[in-house]
Amino acid sequence: MAKLLMHTATVTLSLPFDIGSDAEVAALRSAGIPVDALGNAAFGYLFMRLSNNRCDNIFRWFATGLEQKSPEP
Repeated sequence: MAKLLMHTATVTLSLPFDIGSDAEVAALRSAGIPVDALGNAAFGYLFMRLSNNRCDNIFRWFATGLEQKSPEP
C-alpha cells in the first residue's frame, strides 16, 4: 500500500459555515488561494472540512499537489 507523505498546508483558513459563496470566494482569494468563480483551486490542492465546533469550514490549500510515495518492491 502506498504511503502518504505528510505536508504542511500553504494556507489554512477558517470561514463561517453560513457564509455566502461570493464572500467565500473573495475570502479565499484574499488569503492568497487562487480559486475560480466556483471556488475551485486553479492549481494545487484545496481541502475543505467542517470544524470541530461544526460552525466553521476549515480550508487548507497546498500549493503543490499531494503526492503518494510509490510502493517499493
